[in-house]
Amino acid sequence: MVMEEESRPVPAAPAAKPVFDRSTKPSERLTNIQHQVRPVTISRMRNLAPVYGSMGRSRTGLKNLGNTCFMNSVVQCLSATTLLAQYFINDNYVTHINRRNPLGRGGEVVEEFAVVIKALWSGQYRSISPRDLRDTVYKYVPEFRKHMGHHHDSQEFLLFLMDGLHEDVNQVTKREYIEEPDYAKMADEEASRISWANHKRFNRSVIVELFQGQFKSTIRCLTCHHQSVKFDSFTFLTLPIPSSGRTHLKDCLANFSKPEKMTGDDAVYCSRCKAKRNSVKTILLWKLPPVLLICLKRFYHEGMWRQKLQTMVEYPLSDMDMSSFTLGPRNRNPYNLFAVSNHTGTLDGGHYTAYCKNAVNKRWYKFDDHEVYDVSAGNIKSSAAYILFYTSIDLPPP
Repeated sequence: MVMEEESRPVPAAPAAKPVFDRSTKPSERLTNIQHQVRPVTISRMRNLAPVYGSMGRSRTGLKNLGNTCFMNSVVQCLSATTLLAQYFINDNYVTHINRRNPLGRGGEVVEEFAVVIKALWSGQYRSISPRDLRDTVYKYVPEFRKHMGHHHDSQEFLLFLMDGLHEDVNQVTKREYIEEPDYAKMADEEASRISWANHKRFNRSVIVELFQGQFKSTIRCLTCHHQSVKFDSFTFLTLPIPSSGRTHLKDCLANFSKPEKMTGDDAVYCSRCKAKRNSVKTILLWKLPPVLLICLKRFYHEGMWRQKLQTMVEYPLSDMDMSSFTLGPRNRNPYNLFAVSNHTGTLDGGHYTAYCKNAVNKRWYKFDDHEVYDVSAGNIKSSAAYILFYTSIDLPPP
């Protein structure tokens, strides 16, 4: 049994159930985190069912608790994001918990995630059972409970977890309506700055600081040629794979920014025509976050059936220059890969694993549920790669 001290929760309204839209593309830096002393008001017992044995820090496996490999893979990758891990290990999150946030989960998600992260970095265990984290996920997304004959998507879990962590520690407590200006009438630099400032008025958390960037979205009416412009935040990029053979990540990035025709049921309302019109939509990368998450769009629908692309996508392990794909302020630092969530097999019999670069010894490891193996850097690239974790900042051991 593992003892974890926590504040007594304040009842909160249940959060809305996440909706995953597979047909669309998903929508400042962490500079200084002050250590806070965690208040002790109540103790709760958690059974992590640990298998003892020192493997080294951040080299602990996660037991599969019944088709939970999708969860294990993502958790290991986020654990390798050491500035995020440090936020939990040092209990910085405690004073940020926003239990009354109607968009959050009453602090439940962030507390259970913190317990797992601390155990993974303790260096005491060969493996643990993240049962309480799993049960919390099931509570808010019952679809993840399904086992046989159901494919769980690690991207969907990542979306739920990142949103849950963000809203549970979102330091914004008062929300007021903000009327958005007409960004099309502004210079891009001014429009992006105002939009980002408005975003930060509603969203202030470690997730925003580390993982969120900004899109520039332009919609042009094909009837009157009126253009509307928006700057939207994003937490990860979902990139289409342009071929079924072999391709490169830069081709996926180029394909992402291609203009897309919006016709028929996808026609967009034009404020000048006062009606839905066929339009052209373009999404460009304006500003990139310190930690860049890239999801390769391997799963797609073909009629009633969901299929998977086994395409080999080449991607750099280090020194990835994103300046040619960024419209706004360029990040002078290149991006280096530090984790990969993999999916092998088919939708009927697939399995998730993770490759993570250890911040302590700088070596790569494969996390296959409770098993942890050494793996050479030359084996990191494969057609199983699904979510890529890149960083443009140093990730020291927490």
